[in-house]
Amino acid sequence: MAYQATTLHLLISCPGDITKEDREVIHRSVNRWNFNYGQQFQLTVLPIWWGEHASGEFGEHPQDIINRQLVDGADMALAIFWARLGTSSDRAVSGTSEEIERMARAGKTVTILHCTRPVSNGDLEQQIALRNYLRSLEPNALVMTYANEAELVSRVDNLLSRQATLFMAKASGAKTHTPEEDPGVWPSVDFRERVETDSKGRVRTRRSHYIVLTNKGRTPAMNVTFSIEPDDGMILRDDDQVIDVIAPDSEIRFPLALTMGSPSRFNCTVKWKGLDGEERENVATLRPV
Repeated sequence: MAYQATTLHLLISCPGDITKEDREVIHRSVNRWNFNYGQQFQLTVLPIWWGEHASGEFGEHPQDIINRQLVDGADMALAIFWARLGTSSDRAVSGTSEEIERMARAGKTVTILHCTRPVSNGDLEQQIALRNYLRSLEPNALVMTYANEAELVSRVDNLLSRQATLFMAKASGAKTHTPEEDPGVWPSVDFRERVETDSKGRVRTRRSHYIVLTNKGRTPAMNVTFSIEPDDGMILRDDDQVIDVIAPDSEIRFPLALTMGSPSRFNCTVKWKGLDGEERENVATLRPV
């Protein structure tokens, strides 16, 4: 279904040792986020990288051309390092570091990741230079790490959700709403049925139950947690699980393990933070369907 959306450019900034596979993971993660959340946030994120989107020009330093064509127009940046810092210039210790500083000076979001996968036959001088550079960033930056594809996907998802939340806060002027104006996140119970055939050919209907958290508000809900009482082990999840963000008019569900001894009703408490940073809470009494 067609919908109107604002396009944000995500600059992928990295030295040449970052693998094609990692860049492809980032692209897939962005595409998946656009599909799952783009309509709710009315945003589309477009990843850009000099190797694909810059065009050749003559008469300027290559980094100046990249800055003008891509960096200055980007809305946020994802800078990735592995074992190399990159080639230094008269202005910066590397092209990636220059892009980080340029984006930061412009007040744009910059996320820095460091791949911790083992390096074979690496350039020791480059590794030392990278280590010193990352240490120099510590007073002003939180450098996150990743060691595999799943961790990289998680880092990208967090960046996009955080940026989408900031964008919506800016677009709405960080307007706050009272609970009556913005109902926020509410829990409910839902079920899904599936038909199965046993070894004797008998048809049986299986019913799976879920706790559903629905953001009925007009703004994202962040740091969402929930609990039920009595629990009796019904929720199939880790107790410390936190949902980073639930977009407006969207939901997330968790399986319920109902048995003959499960209570006929229970209270579900949902807590979250609004755009103003204030903690909010809704409580509902639920009955399994």
